[in-house]
Amino acid sequence: MSSQDLQALKRTNTELKRAIRHFLEAAPNSGPLAVQVNNIKEAIKSNEAMFTFASLVEQYAKMKKNFDNVDYQNQKKDLAKFKAIVKKTGTRNLSSNQLEKVETLLAELNTAQPAHTVLMSAGQTIDYFATDLSNLRESSSVVVKAEDVATDETGVVAADVHLASKKLLKDVVVVSKQLTKTYPNDEFISGILREASSVKEGKGTFFTAINLLERTTTYLTLLIQQERCATEEMLNDIHANLMNAISQTCVVKKLVDSSQDSCDKVSQSMANELQNMEVKAKSIDTLSGMQQHIKDSVSLIAKLMNSYSDEQKQIHRTNEATIQELTSQIESTSNFVDQLEKQLNVAEETSLIDELTTIGNRKGYVLRINDERKHWQITKQPLTLMVIDVDNFKSINDTYGHSIGDQVLKCLGQTLKKHIRNSDYVARFGGEEFVIILPATEIDRAVQIGQKIQGVINNLKFELRKKNKVLKMTCSFGIAGFSQKCSNSTDVFNLADKALYKAKENGRDCIVVAKDDKLVKVEAEKAMT
Repeated sequence: MSSQDLQALKRTNTELKRAIRHFLEAAPNSGPLAVQVNNIKEAIKSNEAMFTFASLVEQYAKMKKNFDNVDYQNQKKDLAKFKAIVKKTGTRNLSSNQLEKVETLLAELNTAQPAHTVLMSAGQTIDYFATDLSNLRESSSVVVKAEDVATDETGVVAADVHLASKKLLKDVVVVSKQLTKTYPNDEFISGILREASSVKEGKGTFFTAINLLERTTTYLTLLIQQERCATEEMLNDIHANLMNAISQTCVVKKLVDSSQDSCDKVSQSMANELQNMEVKAKSIDTLSGMQQHIKDSVSLIAKLMNSYSDEQKQIHRTNEATIQELTSQIESTSNFVDQLEKQLNVAEETSLIDELTTIGNRKGYVLRINDERKHWQITKQPLTLMVIDVDNFKSINDTYGHSIGDQVLKCLGQTLKKHIRNSDYVARFGGEEFVIILPATEIDRAVQIGQKIQGVINNLKFELRKKNKVLKMTCSFGIAGFSQKCSNSTDVFNLADKALYKAKENGRDCIVVAKDDKLVKVEAEKAMT
């Protein structure tokens, strides 16, 4: 090769190295191509004769191919994710025009259109949704007319988006707080609560509240799915353990059958050999021949017995190992079931507790009253219900806020729990209404218990430091008992509830008893303080 050709080759090699250096600058420092990138970098730094023009081209081509393949796979993954998001969007509560746009985009995705076509269609869809949202904002200055809506809860007329935004944000905060109690360590829910609590009133509040509520709903759906999957996995584990135990039992049976087959086989072999010995002995006419025949026969029988002994030892070892494994699995399954039972007991107990007041809830009341009713039917001992409702609770919420209202309910729940007997049961039936089950208690004795509780409640005081006020509360009481005429739990509760509302009509802060088909008000002077 001439010096001119050698110089040209060196220049070509140098230019190719420079081109590959530029290529390497754009290459990733980590991932599946990192090793090849580092090898080429080291090779370029060296001046070894083996690193020729051909090897550079080969390395370049391999890297280019790998890069193209990685890009293609990433595009496929991104497109699949995008398609899933669009499908999910199609399941939302959209207008017919919005749904049509989403279906058009899905159709192009399903027909494997080029990426630029999909992006163009996605851009058009986003533009349509943005225009639709803009039109919605312009037309939503008033949600309802002032004369159309007046809520019973607040007595405030909702005349524009501002009031709707406040109500929606308030609901988001309440929902988030309840979820935080259920999932205290969940960062996403805590973040939603912080965002909702820090939103300032003003332009865009309504859409911010909608966004927060939508994110909360979506995440809650995910949590439910995760819990469902966890439950399915737990049931699958139980099923697998049971099936494994059954299969191991079958294995033990097969091993026992195998041992019996081995024994039968040895017995048959020995019978055959003894028969052969007998036939052969008849043909022997010398003493030495008979001696040799007996020696060979004894040796053969010993061999058969040794073989049988070895097989039995192996079967015994296998049986022992299998039984140990089965025992271990049964113990593991038993421990798992015990743990599951404890978790179910805790979950059941938790489901019967009211989150706000930490006393029984409506579900707990239903279970308890059913048990007490069965006991009443058997023993014929008296059984009485007392229904209690906070007077003017709506006014407390409207005047002082729902947080103060919650504190009132908490305090009342704990007060009732503290001042009933161990045999009694108190539950929050709903809202500001409570119910007490009084087993083995006549109506007159129930009235005395109600009077005592009434006096305690009337002496409760709530200091509102910010408002520099002291809040006091009163309650109305309705009492009814099980009898032959009224023996159904629902009927007795409705009768006590009817007595409660009679107490409300009589000026509140009093006790009314359903007795002898009449509603009788307990005189105030008999009340115990």
